[in-house]
Order: sequence, then structure tokens, then C-alpha cells
Amino acid sequence: MFKNYYNKVSYVYDIFSPKIYYHGARNAAVSSLDLEEGQTVLNIPVGTGQNLAYLQRYLHDTGQIIGVDLSEGMLSKAFQKISTHDYSNVTLQNMDVAELNAAWLTKYQTENPDRHIDAILCDLGLSGFDGWDQVIENLLTILKPGGKLVVMDWELKEPSLRGEFVKWIGGGEVERPIPAYLQNRFASYEIDHSFNRGGVFVASGVKHIGMES
Repeated sequence: MFKNYYNKVSYVYDIFSPKIYYHGARNAAVSSLDLEEGQTVLNIPVGTGQNLAYLQRYLHDTGQIIGVDLSEGMLSKAFQKISTHDYSNVTLQNMDVAELNAAWLTKYQTENPDRHIDAILCDLGLSGFDGWDQVIENLLTILKPGGKLVVMDWELKEPSLRGEFVKWIGGGEVERPIPAYLQNRFASYEIDHSFNRGGVFVASGVKHIGMES
């Protein structure tokens, strides 16, 4: 359902969800990754590639950005941004986020033996993914020890017209207890609920050595 929906809206997505609308949250989320030049960061869902410019501020076209999305339409817009800005360190993968697991990591490291997943940015995804809690567990599996998982998403605890609109335009479930779940999975955890009038949060945690996946 989501794949077909986003394929249809991909050509107008950047108009109805302009970069400026989530600028504060995106800027904070990418800053929270603590990226250094040469590192590898996974961005899911990459969508139309709105995060790429933010990530390049820290990577400066070094390392690797892996963008994953199920929608071919959204990826086509991301490819356009890559071409326009001549990014050489971005790889896009058309796949279901559920496939980002230990098997995927084994394949990735076989093809890239000197690389690890240093950081993961999951923005505006967990509120829409089926099995969102298992997605988090899979992400923690592929993230290197000491790496950071940063989540930017909606959480509106009380029913409201605003919440219904967000669900209608994006198809997600804004009542999911994503921050609470993340807090229980990290010893070192930070969250900022101040974005988009309190509806959007940025949460981050570090995967500690020996942390169970």
C-alpha cells in the first residue's frame, strides 16, 4: 500500500513536504549522528533524498551514504538530486526495510570488507513501517558497536485533527510509542520533542559493546 502511494505522490512530494518544513528537526537529527569524514551512514527511508545535503555537510562527499526506500518513484527523485549535485558517495537501494538484517549486513561487508555501518538515520519511517519494533531491532543488529541510531518522527499522544491530517498525508500512525521503546533499548539516550510544535521528536542512542540485539 505505502509503495504504491509514495510512487504516486513522489513527483509532488517535495512540494507538499518542503525541505523547510522539517528543517529544524532534520538539522538536529543529522547533527546528532556525530558523523566524521569517511564514515558510512544508512538513511531509511531515503525518500526523495532531502537528507543528502545535510549529511554531506559532515561527510563532504567522503565515506558512503546508503539510502534505502521501497518506492521507485521516491528513489527516482533522490537520483535526480545526486545527479544535480554530483554526489559520488551515495548508493541507493530499492528494497523493503524488513530486509535490513544480519544477512544484509553479511552481504554488505563481503562486498565492502573495510566498512561498517557507523550510523543510522531513520526519519519519518517508523510511524509507517509494519513491525516497527522489529525494524528497530534489525537496525541495532547491523549498527556497529559504538555507532549511533537517530530517529526523527511524529508522536502525538492525544487524538487531534492535526494527527488525522498527518496520518492522511503520510499514511503513518502518530500514536506509536516509539520514543519509549527506544529509551528501553539504550543506556545512553537523548530526545528532543520541540520540533513542529511538539509533534516531531528527534531521539538518539549509542549501541554499546556487548549490547544485545
